[in-house]
Amino acid sequence: MFYDLASILLKFDTPCYVYDENLINRSINRFKKVNYSNKNIHFASMANNNPHLLEILKNAGFGIFVNSMKHLSIALQSGFDLSDIIYTTTGISQRDMEFIIKKNISINLDSLEQVKLYGSLNPGGAVGVRLNIDEKSRDNIFIGSESRIGILETEFFELLDIAQRYNLRLIGTHVYLGTNIISFDEMIAGTIKTLELSEHFPDLEYVDLGGGFPIDGENGQYFDYDKYGELITELFNNYSKKRGRSIKLILEPGRSLFGDTAVFCSQVLDIKERPDRFLISCDASASILPRSMFYNNAFHDIEVLGKQDAPKLSKPANVVGSTTYSRDYLGKDLQWPMVEIGDILVFKNAGSYCYAMITQFLGQAMPSEILIDTSGKPKLIRERETFQLAV
Repeated sequence: MFYDLASILLKFDTPCYVYDENLINRSINRFKKVNYSNKNIHFASMANNNPHLLEILKNAGFGIFVNSMKHLSIALQSGFDLSDIIYTTTGISQRDMEFIIKKNISINLDSLEQVKLYGSLNPGGAVGVRLNIDEKSRDNIFIGSESRIGILETEFFELLDIAQRYNLRLIGTHVYLGTNIISFDEMIAGTIKTLELSEHFPDLEYVDLGGGFPIDGENGQYFDYDKYGELITELFNNYSKKRGRSIKLILEPGRSLFGDTAVFCSQVLDIKERPDRFLISCDASASILPRSMFYNNAFHDIEVLGKQDAPKLSKPANVVGSTTYSRDYLGKDLQWPMVEIGDILVFKNAGSYCYAMITQFLGQAMPSEILIDTSGKPKLIRERETFQLAV
């Protein structure tokens, strides 16, 4: 970070999320540099739904991928046009389906029954379908016969029969390839399988590849986005040639776009010493930095601000929240510098699936969000939650 985090926290206090617009622009450019000409980039809003951040993506020419009517509403409030939106989820009510059809919003359907519902409401329409590609190179829970998501290849005959019955054009296929895929072989294998299955759809116009992209530097691993752009461009150029027309590539980054553009900051409130470790309590919890709660102890890397060269603690440290929840851990077995009450803890890679996943479970106030613009000036983009206490 090129900005002075300590001075920013003096103004905005903790706990808070701090985003770096320069890093956001770097992430945007990684995807814009993909050379395939017929492409759209749609950010998956489940990863981060702050309207100010979504507006940055809109201004950069990105579209948005939503999986709920609430996120659809946020997308519209953030400046996206109806034509910028792709809606995909599992199970859509008739009321919501009617709205989506009326507004001509692009949609991918997840089941045979949903295709029937769409056909009954909009015979002769054009729609995409979400596929379960059964490509298990990473034991991926999002794909394969045990996954709850998508239409199986064994259901294609009935799917095409339903489409014919309602005179539907199946114009797109959508898959979720996984998350944090570092290997080109794994990424491309899933894409090739998707293109093979897309051969079943004569009216195909687009292929939507969800997820996959990793956060650079996490666990010491890096992804060559330039090389990926070359590979995916070659793949889609060849596929378009095979189909006799240009097939649109839709990339749907989620965590990778904002993940490493933000940090979460919290202040040390208390220190307990145990026989084998220290317990460092901070003004946060697993409910307002929730990835470890949702993803089985997926702890963030943490540093103590300004103490990189300080002497080490005599034993490991665990970081805990300021609640009575016994599982409220934010870090474990850390070999840390000497920590004092009032020190600032900086949690890295906190830009995606963090604020968007906050729960009300432990009753903590929602933290603020701050954006450091390209000149280094901080801007409050979401106020900290406040409340009145009756006395």
